[in-house]
Amino acid sequence: MDIYVVSEYYYPDNFKVNDMVREFVQRGHNVTTLAGLPDYETGTVRKEYRFFRRRKETVDGAKVVRVSTVSRRTGAFFRILTYSSFAFNGFIHTKLCRKPSCDVIFVNQITPILQAIPALSLGKRIKKPVVLYCMDIWPEVLKAWDIKESSLFFRCAMALSKKLYRKCDLILISSKPFREYLTKVIGVDDERIVYLPQYAEDLYENIAGKYLENGVVDFLFAGNIGSVQDIECIIKAVKHIEDNNLNNGKEYKVHIVGDGINLENCKNLTKELDVVNQVVFHGRHPLSEMKRFYEMADCFLLTMRGGDFISMTLPGKAQSYLSVGKPIAGAIDGAAMEVINEADCGLCVRGSDHEGLASIMAQIMLDFETYKEKGHNGRKYYLDNFTKDSFFDSLFDIFVDLQESLR
Repeated sequence: MDIYVVSEYYYPDNFKVNDMVREFVQRGHNVTTLAGLPDYETGTVRKEYRFFRRRKETVDGAKVVRVSTVSRRTGAFFRILTYSSFAFNGFIHTKLCRKPSCDVIFVNQITPILQAIPALSLGKRIKKPVVLYCMDIWPEVLKAWDIKESSLFFRCAMALSKKLYRKCDLILISSKPFREYLTKVIGVDDERIVYLPQYAEDLYENIAGKYLENGVVDFLFAGNIGSVQDIECIIKAVKHIEDNNLNNGKEYKVHIVGDGINLENCKNLTKELDVVNQVVFHGRHPLSEMKRFYEMADCFLLTMRGGDFISMTLPGKAQSYLSVGKPIAGAIDGAAMEVINEADCGLCVRGSDHEGLASIMAQIMLDFETYKEKGHNGRKYYLDNFTKDSFFDSLFDIFVDLQESLR
């Protein structure tokens, strides 16, 4: 099968789409990836990709074509410019390029939905189906940037999102609540939506159930540090534990691994609340270095800001946490709370409930041997629902079924 992947972010930036493309190739498929210029980790385009260098290359057996994009830098203004430049230049490329050999066009849709524009342009030109894998629901994610639903910008984003989602031949959703939003708010036909949860990388499967006995209960949050992820809830929970001695003298540490626009605010909050000795920021690390953090962890933290639709989603890190077979303490709503409770792999309270999170963190600390066993439940749930092999088997079944239905 010839697969044309559209993803603004791609190698050498660290995103799961890199692993997906690698798997496509390893399964014997021909892959071309349309991507932007790598700048996610640095904020500026890497030197080796400037001045129209390396616009075409081969990565892990896949052909990569890159279009020019405005550097991310910092702030919402430059992010919007980056997203728009990829959509515009990708659109122009798909109109002018030599028609590729292609059976299906696959869009890896993290933020924003604008990535669908070049994919739909190419699909229309060469008359091939477009499959969009939706991991961020637009325009709802704009609320995380404090953009009001009543604003002109949000209304324009809603109109564009409706147009783009409706034009896709098939939408794969990573969280079950997306279905209701796409059908009732966006107006997508229900039969064109398929639930396909994300998988965990192979890296984490090799360390399942391994603990480092150091006399300290180590909590770990790993991932993007933005306003949606609500790291503030974790920091406030630590403050509540300290003020009320909920840990009963038990030693613990909270480790935050990752980077994002809210990192400095979170660091400042730890200073304001005087919990710098309990909360450790490790910064961003490549996937290849994450194994040591997952081995160090005794319990994972899963948080997301409550009170809006985004809080109902299942973050990709949830599958990674489950695969390691260790307990999860969550302050999150919707699909993630449902998974934690259904898997019986830890404890969960509503999103942004820092006092509730403090309470369950303390419960896990004081009865850790019991919650170790619940971690095993999470591993079993992962094997039944979120393995890499089952994900790609399902994905290729979907591709084949779609091709046959369009003949």
